[in-house]
Amino acid sequence: MTILLGLLTIFAISSSIVQAELPPGVTACPKTTDLQSYNKCILKQLEAITPYLAKGIPSLKLPPLDPLLLPSLTVDRNLDALKIKANMSQIRVYGATNFVVEEIKANPHDLTVTIKVQLPHVHVKGDYDVHGRLLLLPLNGAGSFKGNFTNTEAIVNAQGKEVTDKNGVQRLEIDKLNTKIRVDNGNIKLKTPPSHTVAADAAATFFNSNPRLVLDIASPIIEDTAATISNALATRALSVLTKAELVP
Repeated sequence: MTILLGLLTIFAISSSIVQAELPPGVTACPKTTDLQSYNKCILKQLEAITPYLAKGIPSLKLPPLDPLLLPSLTVDRNLDALKIKANMSQIRVYGATNFVVEEIKANPHDLTVTIKVQLPHVHVKGDYDVHGRLLLLPLNGAGSFKGNFTNTEAIVNAQGKEVTDKNGVQRLEIDKLNTKIRVDNGNIKLKTPPSHTVAADAAATFFNSNPRLVLDIASPIIEDTAATISNALATRALSVLTKAELVP
């Protein structure tokens, strides 16, 4: 559910200039009306900075992204086929920086960006406390979980806006963010105390027997969670960059 991670942030870091104390090899993509050339430049900078994402980039306030640690995550949704209240903690996400860019479209004039990627494999583990139901299956219990998810397609559409901070410096913020995610396949394992073993086994068996059905039902939650995390990461990076650095 955290498979976007730093993808939105990439637009910020890939188009910054050296004054932002970025890793070696990352240079500015000059503002131009030739969007094809501009996007080739953005992709080149993305390729240059990707190896640094796993360990994090302190100058951009970015934490290590592989694995990405999420100390806590709360889900509270009431959908037709899925009603769930879950508190998850100590979540670690592996493999999210191992993405393949299929398409990138960035426009420095209207501050829009679209990124389409494939993630071959993402592994997630952590602790959970959940109450609810999936179709007619009760979801109640607490314990730890592991999940493996393959061939995930993620599309991010973002719109930025110009703002002036309290010191009169022009910066960019995320104005709109839309995500579309399709996880092709996956499986989960749940470990619980003896009192919850039957329910956990039933839930895991149902998911592993019907991954396409469950992933489609849970798609709105996956997309909302990914958007929230991506927005938070991008906001941290944007807070240390000026508009002039992002769109020279």
